[in-house]
Amino acid sequence: MENIPKVILFAASAAQYLQSDSESESDSDFEDLFLISIQKPRTKRRRVSNFVNDVVDYYTEEEFRRNFRLKRTTADIIINRYKESEFYRTNVGKGRRNLPADEQMYAFLWFSANKNSYHEICNLFNFSESSFYKCLNNILDFLYDISKTIIRFPEVEAEKEEIATDFRSVRYKLQDCMIVVYAPNILYLSQIAGFPYVIGCIDGSYISIRKPANKIRSTYINRHDMLSITLQGICDAKRRFLDVCIGSPSRIHDSRVYSLSPISDEISAICHGRYHLLGDAAYPLREHLLTPFKDYGNLTHKERNYNLKHSQTRVKIENSFSNLKGRFRQLLRLDFFHVERMSKFVLACCTLHNMCINQNDIYDENENENDPDDALNEIPPVPIAAGSSGSQNVRNTALRRLGEVKRNEIATGLLQ
Repeated sequence: MENIPKVILFAASAAQYLQSDSESESDSDFEDLFLISIQKPRTKRRRVSNFVNDVVDYYTEEEFRRNFRLKRTTADIIINRYKESEFYRTNVGKGRRNLPADEQMYAFLWFSANKNSYHEICNLFNFSESSFYKCLNNILDFLYDISKTIIRFPEVEAEKEEIATDFRSVRYKLQDCMIVVYAPNILYLSQIAGFPYVIGCIDGSYISIRKPANKIRSTYINRHDMLSITLQGICDAKRRFLDVCIGSPSRIHDSRVYSLSPISDEISAICHGRYHLLGDAAYPLREHLLTPFKDYGNLTHKERNYNLKHSQTRVKIENSFSNLKGRFRQLLRLDFFHVERMSKFVLACCTLHNMCINQNDIYDENENENDPDDALNEIPPVPIAAGSSGSQNVRNTALRRLGEVKRNEIATGLLQ
């Protein structure tokens, strides 16, 4: 009897009680056994106490960056902005005290930057699971709210011209170069590829996920036979996101994701016929969205030169995705149950990515410019469905023709 678990003994006693016909057995026998079982004191969980005050606050800059994958000064800016927002709840007067803003944000940043579970984060930062869940919700809502001002296209002509100039040439300080010259305030220009009037580069990237709750598994299977959602991103020359669209099942082709995204209706007005995005062959050729020439083995020198410079410029979006996933390792596979929560988390990471770049906090560790999950060049565009209306076909043909004219003009200009 001593080796039999108490839970089994309790279940056996309960069954014995229910099956008994004897009136001599009182209800109190069963009630006493039940009360003894539920009133047994729980074993207190062992967690790290004062991890932030005793450990994180004493990290060197290198240790802090290695664990959180951003600078301490960047983290301080994020914490202060969160602390001043309406999403940081004070709970003054009643209930449990609100966790300090720095502890909440440090826990979130550690969770985002490393492949840790809720349980591990709670043990490390001395949170209960419910507290961390609420904290995570508040921070996701906070980052979603500020994303509208941090992830955005330029609105005035001067900002657009600045982005186009950055794509043609990148500015570096001499003190950051291999050339040793004592002139830290002098800038020099390093040519990217000389591609004119580029306002952004667009591409899609797979975000690996678990099967979402109440969803059909096959809907989220991508061409690598993995479950994922698609992150469509547009970035500038500094690898900062100008627009993101998240949540589409990766079974949907990139061109379809683009046509369903709000930016497809807005980009023409943003570009004004002068500027354009650069996209790979998966996207439709338009006046505001330039793609490479298709190579059937008969490209001219002008067309090959155009494709080379197009690729050298468009690689910035590949860099952006690589930096994003390198900094926020949770994106290697999301373990959330709902697509809405997955999308919010990815958007939060994109927002933090931009905030880091704005603070010149660049993350280039193990950068891979040719991530196979992001290289979708070999996938042909989705053909127009047979049921499409004739007027729509005519319109698409006219739009493509405008794109071809502009592409040929730029290809000719790149030879000069």
